[in-house]
Amino acid sequence: MEGKKKKKKLLWGITGSGYLIKESIDLMNKLQEEYDIKISVILSKEGAVVVKWYRQWLYLKEIISNVQVEKTPNNPWIAGPLQIGKYDSFVICPITANTVAKIAYGIADNLITNCVAQGIKGGMEIILLPSDQEDKPIKTHRPDGSELILQVRDVELENVGKLKKMQGIQVVSDIFEIKNILLKQLNNQI
Repeated sequence: MEGKKKKKKLLWGITGSGYLIKESIDLMNKLQEEYDIKISVILSKEGAVVVKWYRQWLYLKEIISNVQVEKTPNNPWIAGPLQIGKYDSFVICPITANTVAKIAYGIADNLITNCVAQGIKGGMEIILLPSDQEDKPIKTHRPDGSELILQVRDVELENVGKLKKMQGIQVVSDIFEIKNILLKQLNNQI
């Protein structure tokens, strides 16, 4: 006799980048509406600032019931549950060049980087979409919706290259890749 399938639990991290912020929240909404996925969101301190600055805070809180902002590297208490498998998947999008650099060099001094370190130690593969990963200028938007062109530095490309070689990290370059990878991961866990 088969039991009822349990809802898949996804942890989504947001750091202090406005790059693809609305698109990320739109994807969370779509994943919860179309699939049996429960999403919890953790934000770095600067991630919360940027989500509010881009006027997406109310939208995020409307679609996600569990939104928590970093107080310390272990508060809210997410790293432990992540490490022992209480979440099926962990995505960080958007992820800033600063957070990428910390992960690339093994620094786990804030909530997001600590969760990455503990998730990997627990055998989880983590999906990252860095904002700065191509050697051409990034087209993004300011909070008012106007276009913003940003130059990517060589050091940022080097750090993303390091991430791509790290065990437990999957770097993606497109938000649509996130959905495909998640569905594949979650289907393999059934």
